[in-house]
Parts: sequence; C-alpha cells; structure tokens
Amino acid sequence: MFKFVFGHKEDKEITLSFINAVLGLEGERAFVDLHFADREIDPEEESGKGSTLDLLCMTNDETQINIEVQVQNRQNMGQRSLYYWAKLYQSTLGRGENYENLRRTVAINLLGYEYLPLAGFHHMYGLYDKTCMHRLTEDIEIHFLELPKVTRQDIRRMRTLDKWMAFIRNDLSDEEMEAIAMSDAAINTAWDRIEAFMRDAGQRRKYERREKYEHDYVSDMEGSWKRGRMEGVKQGRSEGRREGRAEGRAEGRQLGIAHIAMNLLRAGTPIATVAQMAELPEEIIRKMAEEHGIQIS
Repeated sequence: MFKFVFGHKEDKEITLSFINAVLGLEGERAFVDLHFADREIDPEEESGKGSTLDLLCMTNDETQINIEVQVQNRQNMGQRSLYYWAKLYQSTLGRGENYENLRRTVAINLLGYEYLPLAGFHHMYGLYDKTCMHRLTEDIEIHFLELPKVTRQDIRRMRTLDKWMAFIRNDLSDEEMEAIAMSDAAINTAWDRIEAFMRDAGQRRKYERREKYEHDYVSDMEGSWKRGRMEGVKQGRSEGRREGRAEGRAEGRQLGIAHIAMNLLRAGTPIATVAQMAELPEEIIRKMAEEHGIQIS
C-alpha cells in the first residue's frame, strides 16, 4: 500500500512533500521534482546479499533517496540500512569516473517498531567528527522514523512531518484524520490514494495476504521459539539447565526459519528472496526444499 500511495509518478507531490518534511526542506531549499527508479541492486557476486529497495527516487538535484518500510523488527536495522546505502551510493559511479561524480544518497527508514534508545520519533545519522561535530560530507544521510514514538498533539502546532507521521500511523479518529488531510494538500491526495487502493479488489487482496503473512511470521517465530525452548529445558534436565535453554533457543529459531522458508517457497517466492530473508545460502534452501518435496525453478 505504501508503494501504491507514494510510488506513483502521477501523484509525485505526495512523495515530494514527505521527503521535504523528513529532510526539513522548505521554500527555495525544497525539492521541486523527482522521478522514480524502483529496482533491485543485484549482488556483485553470487554469494553477495541482494538489496531490495522499497522505493527509490531521484530528485531534481540528482540526490538519490531510498525509502524503506519495515513493519516487523528484522534486527540489525542499522547495518541493514548502511549496507543498502553503500550499495546505492556505489552504483552512482561508473567505471573510470571521478569520485566527484558520486551522488548524495539519503536513506529514510520508516519503522513500525521502536529501534533506537532515544526519545523522539525522528533521528538522522551522518559522518561527523566526535570532538568538533564537523560534518565530513553531506553525501551520507540515514534517517530513522519510529511510528510507535509518535505522540498526539494539537494539529495547530504540528509541523508537516508531524502530520505525515500521524497520518501514516493511522490511530486517530476519522475527524482528526480529516482535519490533518484538509490542512495539507499532499496528505489529502494521499488519503484519496488509500481509498482508491482499498476499492481495488486485487490490490486489497494482495494487502490482506501480506498482512496475514506478517501475523503468521510473528506467530510462527514465537511458537517455534517456545517449542524449542521446551525441548531445550527437557534436554537441560540431563545436561544442565543453561546448556539446554541455549540449545533450545537455537533449535527453536532454526525450526522457525525453516518453517517460514518452506511456506514462502510453497507460495512461489523466488529462492533468492527466500535465502535473503532467511539469511541462509541458496544451496541450503534448495536442499530443504528437496527434503520437503517442494518444486522450485
């Protein structure tokens, strides 16, 4: 749904408004145009991790901006975002070109969970000197927006980013949502896009299937962890409680990953995508599929 709302060139003012709000750009400093280049960054080697970008766009001054949405906590979000940023930054320089041709690259991570041990829902990271806080370069900028940390406030005191975050979090009354939408043209257009999305039966089915997958993922992981923990405790009675718990957790995690990976393969998910999500080599995924009788291409 995020891509449906924010990834349409016909309504790019929605994405421009959101990006300008995150980067704090107003007036003459604000971006006035962008084009979308949504794609995957392929790994340089067969064993390398692929980098699937939720939304990739180029602004009028050739700044690259990657917006990634994470609903469930996939762990290591800092390293993950830095890895994606690095691959994207590297891709802007052609072979034999001067380093001055590298383009400023901004990562925006919209998270459905709390990640940073800091107050406030918005934090930006760059390269700074520890002693003088001098910024080495503006080429790197990584933003984290944590939806659970968004708090209610008077709409009359809201900045544009506050309005966007309240709109995206979607825990306001209809009257409050309407007031926010009517106060900002881009948010009002985004609301129209959401209504169009929900009226589209095909898009809604995809949305509901994805939502079900997220619920199943959490449920499966928790169930597998509990089963593994119980097995570990049983084994720990003979081998020591601490060792049993550790092995139980490890076994539970492995069972959970295997179960989810097989479900994804049965649903027709490409093996490369499954391997990336499970953080396992493709040959292991293939072997697991063969053992479960799952045909893969």
